[in-house]
Amino acid sequence: MRKPVKLLKDWVALKHKGQLIRESGEPYFNHVAAVAAMASGATDFGYEIGLCHDLLEDTYATINELRDALLSFGYSQSAAMLISSCVLELTDVFTKSAYPGLGKSARKKMEAARLLTISPAAQTVKYADLIYNIGWVLKYDKKRAKKYLLKKKRLLNALIEGDKDLHSKALSAVLSGLQSL
Repeated sequence: MRKPVKLLKDWVALKHKGQLIRESGEPYFNHVAAVAAMASGATDFGYEIGLCHDLLEDTYATINELRDALLSFGYSQSAAMLISSCVLELTDVFTKSAYPGLGKSARKKMEAARLLTISPAAQTVKYADLIYNIGWVLKYDKKRAKKYLLKKKRLLNALIEGDKDLHSKALSAVLSGLQSL
């Protein structure tokens, strides 16, 4: 593992320290590491974007802190900008705190529509995130799995600008999940 990647991995692990994945009790870092591994090679800096994709939502890290950290670890200015801009694209905008007057259903619809505008690199990492989350839902939340999978199927049918192989794997995970219910 190259030194900048190792430094980033350690930094992200520290940011997520103490966070656990709901129901499984696993360290939350396992989720971002799995997403990073799936996205690695599917898009430029897929590993790094995958590692960082939940930083702005789930930690106190800021976009400026992420960009500064990337630069300090040895990433070029252009790489730091690409990684941080994709992480920003993958960060939910239509949250309850940002839009308290909107209901959950309206916020979810607006967020799904927003995702259709993100870059191909960010879409690629989103596919990896969905693949991981589908596995989690099928294992730990079967009660809501069908509704979740149908929503993700609609999203994936429209979210088509990322890596074709990873998109196919995500869609296949949805379809096989639906068949297993």
